[in-house]
Amino acid sequence: MKKNLIILLTALCCWSCNTMYYTTIEVLKPARVSFAPQAENILLLNNTIKQPDDYGHKDEFWSKSTKRLVIETDSLPLFTLSALYEELSANGFFRNVELQLESENTGNDFFTVQTPNADKVKELCKTYNADVILSLDRLKVNDLIGELYDGDNFLSYFALVARYESQWSVLYPNRTDKEKFMFNDTIFWEAENVSRQIAFSELPNRFDALVDGALFTGQNTLNRLIPYWTTADRYLISSKNKALKQGLDSVYVQNWQAAISIWQAAMQNAGNTLKGKLANNLAVAYEFTGDINSALLFAQIALENVVFDSFLPSNFLANLQDYVEQLKIRKNDIQLINYQLSEAPENQ
Repeated sequence: MKKNLIILLTALCCWSCNTMYYTTIEVLKPARVSFAPQAENILLLNNTIKQPDDYGHKDEFWSKSTKRLVIETDSLPLFTLSALYEELSANGFFRNVELQLESENTGNDFFTVQTPNADKVKELCKTYNADVILSLDRLKVNDLIGELYDGDNFLSYFALVARYESQWSVLYPNRTDKEKFMFNDTIFWEAENVSRQIAFSELPNRFDALVDGALFTGQNTLNRLIPYWTTADRYLISSKNKALKQGLDSVYVQNWQAAISIWQAAMQNAGNTLKGKLANNLAVAYEFTGDINSALLFAQIALENVVFDSFLPSNFLANLQDYVEQLKIRKNDIQLINYQLSEAPENQ
């Protein structure tokens, strides 16, 4: 959280009695994948089939037809898994992380996704002393170099875009069900110059770019496997009202409890307009203290009352409506996050 509130909007003549401030809050988001609490040792498994060399690679240059290319990409799953292995090992979410880069998949149909059978899962878990397997079952990349020409400014513009589709399965040695997930990642590079040749030369080597994208895909998968922190903006209101100002004075020194006491006391005798402002600030304050239920309650009270203040900026109502929805999501996320961060019972 920023130590000081930053003025986002300065006072305008039409609503000079109100000033909006913003600060940022760190929000814990749940992972897309929920591992069983007893899963402390994980095996990252390569279960991919080689993508055909002539599939997914194109050039679309200005005034020319689309050209299909042949590029070997059989090593890309290795880079994705290796990058994820480094991220998971450094994170410490699992007690132990193992990696098998040699593919377990002996098939030859790239377009049919297969997962290891139950016997193979048990065998691999025994070999690697793993409680769970995260299997990369397919990594598909579609990459394109496109060109545009800006005639007004005599500029040639090139972009290299690589889109990755990774399909994963979560496998347990004592369960027959298989949880499957598909993630999409996009990475791109661009260059422009009055010289077409120079602009094109500034793009990275095609294969090196695809390797970078595969590494990015592995690194980006981490936040889908474990809860992660992100930031969000929160808005507070001040006016000539003494209680609003006093509460913000406490916020400046990060004393949210003091601000809550001041604003709650003022709520008792506040009219609709002031109640909406106080409730908005209370919602933010309670969220900062970790009380999401109270934050949602006061955000809803604020939403019911801010409509009485025509001097608030037009976008504030939309921001507040969005804030209520975000708090509802956070409230629903808490149970899932608690499960994802829970430890297995000692007798298991």
